[in-house]
Amino acid sequence: MGRQPCCDKVGLKRGTWTAEEDRKLIDFILTNKRHCCWRTVPKLAGLLRCGKSCRLRWINYLRPDLKRGMISDSDEKIIIDLHSKLGNRWSKIAAQLPGRTDNEIKNHWNTYIKKKLKKMGVDPDTHHTLVSTAMTDQKQKEVEQEDEQQQVKKEEMDIIEAVEEILLDDFNDQELKMISAPSSSALFSVKKPADISSVDRWLEDSGCSLWGMEYSG
Repeated sequence: MGRQPCCDKVGLKRGTWTAEEDRKLIDFILTNKRHCCWRTVPKLAGLLRCGKSCRLRWINYLRPDLKRGMISDSDEKIIIDLHSKLGNRWSKIAAQLPGRTDNEIKNHWNTYIKKKLKKMGVDPDTHHTLVSTAMTDQKQKEVEQEDEQQQVKKEEMDIIEAVEEILLDDFNDQELKMISAPSSSALFSVKKPADISSVDRWLEDSGCSLWGMEYSG
């Protein structure tokens, strides 16, 4: 079963409270300080409001111990510290700040403190430093780029070694003897390419062609 409504809402006023309604509620609460049943307050105070509306009006706006004005910097620090431990438990946070309501603190958090923390580089939900997270992401990106470059370099060297094997396979025994002699042919006097971009030039200087596999005399 659902929770029983505080009263029959038929014929009751809603919306903004008037100064006259505030005066009636204040007079009744101050005169009947030991009265604790909000369900009966509207009828006894002469108000066409529900009990819940009277309770919220008193707690959030009319009770004499409420603090007025903006929340101070020192109170903000307390709120931030408590939020890091309690999360969005606004009533528990408000209990540590006499004169401030849970609704007021929640609104101040969402309107001001969250934006201030983000500008400071702090995640308002986790209270962790946003900068460190960004640095971690950047470091991971650098590692991935380095791995990719090493992989490309390895593939280039594999191609160069494959070209060498193709050239050697096409030499006959006589040519291999000539290569092993001190006066090697021009093919092996050409410097080995350092990367894949210079393979074509290396083959050209060596008098060879990958397509026709022709050699210079």
